[in-house]
Amino acid sequence: MRRFALLLLLATTSIPLVPAAEPPKPLPSWNFVVSGDSRNCGDLIMPVIARRAKLAGARFYWHLGDLRALYKIDEDFAGLHRNDPAALTMDAYVKVAWDDFAQNQVAPFGGFPFFLGKGNHEVITKTPEQFVNQFRKLLDSEPIRRQREADDKNDHTVRAYYHWKESGVDLINLDNAYSTFDDTQLAWAMKVIAADEADAAVRLLIVGMHESLPNSYTLDHSMNQGKDDGASGVKLYNRLLEFRKKSGKPVHVFSSHSHYYLTDIYNTAYWQSNGGVLPGWLIGTAGAEHYSVPPEVKSFATWAENQYGYAVVHVTPGGPHALEVRFMPVKREDLGPDLVNRFGQDAVDFCFSQNWSATLHKDAY
Repeated sequence: MRRFALLLLLATTSIPLVPAAEPPKPLPSWNFVVSGDSRNCGDLIMPVIARRAKLAGARFYWHLGDLRALYKIDEDFAGLHRNDPAALTMDAYVKVAWDDFAQNQVAPFGGFPFFLGKGNHEVITKTPEQFVNQFRKLLDSEPIRRQREADDKNDHTVRAYYHWKESGVDLINLDNAYSTFDDTQLAWAMKVIAADEADAAVRLLIVGMHESLPNSYTLDHSMNQGKDDGASGVKLYNRLLEFRKKSGKPVHVFSSHSHYYLTDIYNTAYWQSNGGVLPGWLIGTAGAEHYSVPPEVKSFATWAENQYGYAVVHVTPGGPHALEVRFMPVKREDLGPDLVNRFGQDAVDFCFSQNWSATLHKDAY
């Protein structure tokens, strides 16, 4: 019996040990800045974000959509043209609203990389073709064009949805301005996600869009209102869950549309019981009228309401904490005298004292 035990021990110890695969080492960390909904008062807020993004050492700024109100004259625009009544008719305003966005919200970033999303206000009085034509330079910037042609060398079409890669991260900007993903965009997104699943160089997936995916804590102002009742958004959400499970790579989702800052937006009973919770942030605080944060989340989530601001996102691809997100408020005193003088004291007073809706608007706006 002893001899058998000795032979068994020798046989066991003679099996060569295969070292466990080491997890990939984290890539160097970097930052970006993100926010959405810069209508109403964004001409005052976005220049501050531009200045702060550069100071934060961010690689780029990502705007999640809703540039100008378009169904009414933005209050910052009214302040800028307070001495020119002819500019303050709806017809005159609509013709130049997007030029106003470019001049007063994009231009302050200078040559700083600016990635543009599309919101539901971009389809008020405007067509999808007009959006692409107006902002072609931003939608076809070098990183976007390079990635589009890497995916398909014959693809030269500029779209409101796209993706680009940064140091181990694939960033996917989606267009749900109509509260849905059409079949063409959804098929494109599925193809991109499948490629990222197989690409060892992609350590992390970050997805951004205007309206939150369905069944979040902002479901009454999200893709749940789409004509498909959120079906296309659920398909994408489930594919992102599948990507995370199969690849082991993290997925993070950013959106705006509701005008406050909120973390853990998909940590709902629905997703807890239907596949899993994706990390999600809502950051609709770049100038639009403030909405109230849903009271049921205030006990466990991080949130900010009745405040303008943006998020600084610290990225460590492959690290144990792939993303760290911090909300940074923009206050009246951050504007400086030049902005106050340019837009007028009345506009500043409105933006910091009256641009508030105590209850969520449950409508198209």
